Amino acid sequence: MRLPTNSTEFSQALASFTNYERLQTFRYDQENFDLRRMESLAAALGNPHSAYPAVHIGGTKGKGCTCLMLESMLGAENLRVGTYTSPHIEYLRERIRISGKSISEASFMQTVNSVLPLIEPADGENASPTFFELLTAMAMLCFARSGVDIAIFEVGLGGRLDATNILSARWSAITSLGLEHTQLLGDTLTAIAREKAGIVREETPLVTGSLPAEAHREIERISAEKNAPWTIADPGSIVRAGNGLLEIDGIPEAIKAPAVRGPGLRADLAVALSLYRSVLEHLDRPLKTESLRTALGHLLLPARVEIFHGQLTSCLDAAHTPESMQSLRLALKEIDFPQPRVLIFSLSSDKRRKEVLEEADAIADEIIFTRADETRSVSPDELRDTLGHGRVIEDPVKALEYTRRNGWNPVITGSFYLAGALRPHLRKKPG
Repeated sequence: MRLPTNSTEFSQALASFTNYERLQTFRYDQENFDLRRMESLAAALGNPHSAYPAVHIGGTKGKGCTCLMLESMLGAENLRVGTYTSPHIEYLRERIRISGKSISEASFMQTVNSVLPLIEPADGENASPTFFELLTAMAMLCFARSGVDIAIFEVGLGGRLDATNILSARWSAITSLGLEHTQLLGDTLTAIAREKAGIVREETPLVTGSLPAEAHREIERISAEKNAPWTIADPGSIVRAGNGLLEIDGIPEAIKAPAVRGPGLRADLAVALSLYRSVLEHLDRPLKTESLRTALGHLLLPARVEIFHGQLTSCLDAAHTPESMQSLRLALKEIDFPQPRVLIFSLSSDKRRKEVLEEADAIADEIIFTRADETRSVSPDELRDTLGHGRVIEDPVKALEYTRRNGWNPVITGSFYLAGALRPHLRKKPG
């Protein structure tokens, strides 16, 4: 393979790798998701993931937020933190972060050209690494070369067969459990819990959020089987104390955390805080209120109830399950998001369409259906027909312009693809 010299050429090269993020249907089995393939690639790179302790975070929703929250807390401890998340919002390099910033294009390309020469072409018996496996290997190598003190890895899909699961993580977390990707992970909470708990290690601390009873029982069984100390992070341990302020159990004064809006993000923060305390205990460090204050004061959560102020107020989110849509609705009510408001909405084809739409419909009086991605998005006309009302504007940018002309405050949600399409326009324009 000819080595790319810039990110555009790399994007073109990526087209030759299987990308399950772009496929509408595929088999979730040990043939397609073969950890031996990932282990071989990592071994060829010198097993870089063994060079640092790691936190491994999975869950149905909230895992990306939890990664970013923990990154900010550990960074405030003057630790050099590597963070690997997916999917990206605006650009691919976002997935690999060091000390709270996406790696540079130069570092990205250097890592690309260290990994690509080691990839063997697919033959009758051996498949090439997938898109996600390639990026996971790049993150692992980049963190080792950068000498991170600790790394945080977000699970891509499920847990048991995910490429990140070659880690020997020192801490594991499952933020939440719900019925998502049921055609792949199973159609019961027990089956999904079993897949997600594939990241739990023997005698390794596990933190979870509050889980449904059926999922709770399965996690209880697995954690006992693996003798993994299990902590359940109490979402009630963090309460809103006014605009942008939080009261946290064990912390003497309210803390400013303007990015943590709504009960859903507070639940994620409870998981992140529990992990933070566990890491500090491992390092034999006390929790310092000032460090936590710095971490939460500077925290940014792109496309997670993210507010942009201007002549109009905009909210950017990526809620795509009934539960996360409900959390968004409660967050908007809590922060008194202004009226009149309109929902700009796109949804990927593998989501629980009818249930998601029922929750989404309660967010705004007007709804505009758009198409964030040609491959993965449900047809806007199909979404409108399912709900029974709404306006269709295929182009997301034109949908945003339409809301601005009408003086509506837009709430943009349903898809990371949609967030990625519109976030640049929210950042640079006054509306």
